[in-house]
Amino acid sequence: MEVLLTLAYSALFIFIIFKMKFFEVNGISKKSISMIFILKIISGVALWAIYTFYYKDRATADIYKYFDDSKIIADSLWVKPWDYLKMLTGIGNNTPEFDHYYSEMNYWARKIDSNIYNDSHTIIRFNAIARLFSLGYYNVHTVFICFLSLTGLTAIYKTFVPYLQDKKKELILAVFLLPSVLFWGSGVLKEGLIFFALGLLIYHSTKLFNIRSVLICLTSAFLLAFSKFYVWVAIVPGIIFLLWVYKTSSKYLLLKFISVFFIIGFVGLHIDSFTNIQNPLVTLSQKQYEFNQLASGELTDSNGNPIPVAGSTIEIKTLEPTLSSFLMNAPAALKNTLFRPYLTEMRSPMMLMAGAETLLIIFIILLCMIFAKPLINIKWEHVLFCLSFVIIQFLIIGETTPILGAVARYKTIALPFLVIAFLFILDKEKICERIAIYRKIFF
Repeated sequence: MEVLLTLAYSALFIFIIFKMKFFEVNGISKKSISMIFILKIISGVALWAIYTFYYKDRATADIYKYFDDSKIIADSLWVKPWDYLKMLTGIGNNTPEFDHYYSEMNYWARKIDSNIYNDSHTIIRFNAIARLFSLGYYNVHTVFICFLSLTGLTAIYKTFVPYLQDKKKELILAVFLLPSVLFWGSGVLKEGLIFFALGLLIYHSTKLFNIRSVLICLTSAFLLAFSKFYVWVAIVPGIIFLLWVYKTSSKYLLLKFISVFFIIGFVGLHIDSFTNIQNPLVTLSQKQYEFNQLASGELTDSNGNPIPVAGSTIEIKTLEPTLSSFLMNAPAALKNTLFRPYLTEMRSPMMLMAGAETLLIIFIILLCMIFAKPLINIKWEHVLFCLSFVIIQFLIIGETTPILGAVARYKTIALPFLVIAFLFILDKEKICERIAIYRKIFF
């Protein structure tokens, strides 16, 4: 039954792709988009197989943790529909009468007391909605998340393709086909929702001249903030900068960029002095503490059994809740996020994939720098937009995460933008003149 439902929903979404005007995209046919969708489903099923038959601890596997918890919410629909709606929307659900639901869930509440919003609620709620259509079959959820992820990635592609008309094939590779994007972005995980919300936010933020785009921007910004708040933090300054440039001109570009980030940074670092919002440096320090406890085996799983020490633990400096500590740790954070795992750290198939992708991206960056355009011909507003988003994410991940496997997964959202930034720098004519095989593949 699961196979039949999975195939049926896959066929339905392929039909939607061919019918929706949104998927009429410059440089890539609907047939190609459908093939990418199928490839994503295959990748999502592969992720399910790995965490079902190889890593067999269901209690600690992210693909199952939130899927299993969602059953508690979904089952309430048939007993108390209003309870289902309240837990789904988060409105009026924090009362003692809901404790019996949450006590049955293993990952609705954190293992550690924290003021940080628990973004696991969002993926649990997604699964609770999907269960209305899936009959509880896991891989139907894979198809749903693949379609949402594909929609977001298509929006990212549509955002940049007008400015990269000579590099459409390279942009397809950067946006859709990076190994991490295919693998982690196709599983029943937060990454699929993040790509969906992020893509729609970026695409429609450049079209804020009609009510529809404004509503989509607000909705996607809300979903992004509740799916992974630090991704929202990383993208908002870049969007403000890009809108400023679009509404004025590229004149004084660097001054505009510095002004936006200085003002937002200053307000962010002092936000606790005029609101009840926790200082972000305290939040990051807290997050690192949580990760250190997880990495060192100080936590227990949903059955009360100790979680083993992480196999890919790395040493990172203690992050104090001060700006000086953040800046002192920044170089190591960027190095760990961009360059690791090293060759000597690729001790498992997952680490091998992450390491191979790291080498591929470094090779792409070097290639783009060697065959770079003259500085005056580069669209620096887009380079600064992409790199600012990447660097903020890399800093947050590198400052807080002492587990290489987690680093490899979390940086997935930033990788397409890292490659896109350097595509703006690449002189395609120059590289085609020097490397014949490049011309054959990408021309």
